Amino acid sequence: MSQLVFQHNPLGLSIQVVVMIFQNLLTYTYGLFNSVSVDSKGSQARKIFLKNPVFYAFLLGIFLQAPSIRIPEFIWTPIENTSDAFLAIALITLGAQSAFIKFHRLSTPLVLSILCRLVLAPCIAFVTILILSLEGTIAQALFIASSFPTSRNSSLFALEYGNHPEYAAQTVLLSTLCSMFTVTVVVYLSNILF
Repeated sequence: MSQLVFQHNPLGLSIQVVVMIFQNLLTYTYGLFNSVSVDSKGSQARKIFLKNPVFYAFLLGIFLQAPSIRIPEFIWTPIENTSDAFLAIALITLGAQSAFIKFHRLSTPLVLSILCRLVLAPCIAFVTILILSLEGTIAQALFIASSFPTSRNSSLFALEYGNHPEYAAQTVLLSTLCSMFTVTVVVYLSNILF
């Protein structure tokens, strides 16, 4: 979405990259620990959390980026191919998980989750942008980033750690479907408001 909206504006894309890095870091630290700690004791949750390679990869990336160490091409090419395949694999996993979802009725927590993610989050972002007096591309990029649906990573964590995987898959699926409308409205409003 951001690539479409900010295709001729490198600042907008840069902001989206920073937001995405922050969201992924938060998901793979706090989100993972929260998901694991539901059924595990504190020490066991910490062990599972410390086995997660994403946090170590993040630290390694910072370590390599600071002195501008370049990764050799024969190592970087497989890493790049694997990262390109991640989205497809995650969506296939979510699709397989969604194939077994049974919607009997929309539960209150499910509706509240979708409303908070798709309506309340952009409202909070709008107020925050006004308080910080942000304008232009920065305000647009942050406002649009606040409107995206629930991450598929939450569904993958729920499936992997047995933490209500059907509910998580329903949330991801329904928030993604509803986001067709809400993200469109937010993108339109961002052009008018900022």
